[in-house]
Amino acid sequence: MKSEYEIISHNNNNFHIFLVNLLYRTPHIHKDYEISLVVDGSSLLITPDGTTALSAGDIFVMNPFFSHELKADVPALILSLQVAPSFFTSYYPQMEQTEFDVTLLSHARDPEVCQKVRSFLFDLAYVYYNKEAYGSLKCASLINELFFYLLTTQMHHPIPKKEKQAFLTRGKRMRNILHYIEEHYTEKLLLSDIAGQEKLDLYYLSHFFKECFGVTFQDYVTKLRCERARQLLLLTDYPLLDISISSGFSDTKYFNKGFQKQYGCTPKEYRKNFQNAKLEQQQKSMLTTQEFLSESASLVTLEKAAASGFF
Repeated sequence: MKSEYEIISHNNNNFHIFLVNLLYRTPHIHKDYEISLVVDGSSLLITPDGTTALSAGDIFVMNPFFSHELKADVPALILSLQVAPSFFTSYYPQMEQTEFDVTLLSHARDPEVCQKVRSFLFDLAYVYYNKEAYGSLKCASLINELFFYLLTTQMHHPIPKKEKQAFLTRGKRMRNILHYIEEHYTEKLLLSDIAGQEKLDLYYLSHFFKECFGVTFQDYVTKLRCERARQLLLLTDYPLLDISISSGFSDTKYFNKGFQKQYGCTPKEYRKNFQNAKLEQQQKSMLTTQEFLSESASLVTLEKAAASGFF
């Protein structure tokens, strides 16, 4: 549950490339632009602006420090590129103050644009994982080509420098708050605890949290606790009461109510459905929040997708 995209090991701090089997990711932020392609499966992208259904071939574009949540019924395979604005600083510093207006590039509505971006992402990931000669130079070239293509085909706007600084300060506060929650969500946790930690007014923090993440503080904590409970339901034979306590719920009534809202059934029903499912479905269900593919597995997966005509 505490795996953030940013902490994946890469050789270059200015850009990250990874394939992930993703079942669920709570609302989160990062300091980079993120361009992600759904390679297989489907997912819901949830932002403070609303919920967007993603299918295989769709691409979503996230600006730095923009909160988003991902949710799938079964693990979706997603190829992601994250690029820090500082990647472009020496020759195109305007990227430090640029935001894209588009969130979804829909394969159904704009297949040509999606195909072009898919090709960039595949070539970039293939060079990265295949350890080609002069690979770093090639990756840099492809990233520049991709962003040039996006900037010349998609709507975007500049952010005033003064507003950008406020945005960075806001982003740092958001990261601090999320880190504190992820360290303490299995314990008794109150918003007043974080207000004291950040030296903020409780009323202000409540509204700040809802504005940034699109959910209340309590709903966010409940999502984290439910995901932990889901894992314990599938991976252990602990009684429901023990799972409720281990996940941070004060009693089973709140546990059942929160779990029903998150997964559409009670914890008892969820475990029973899992036990009656086929082996393949069980294996998929047991996947924790997100499983990052190794470099070798990523390369094989990309090659298979290319051979099938996806890229």
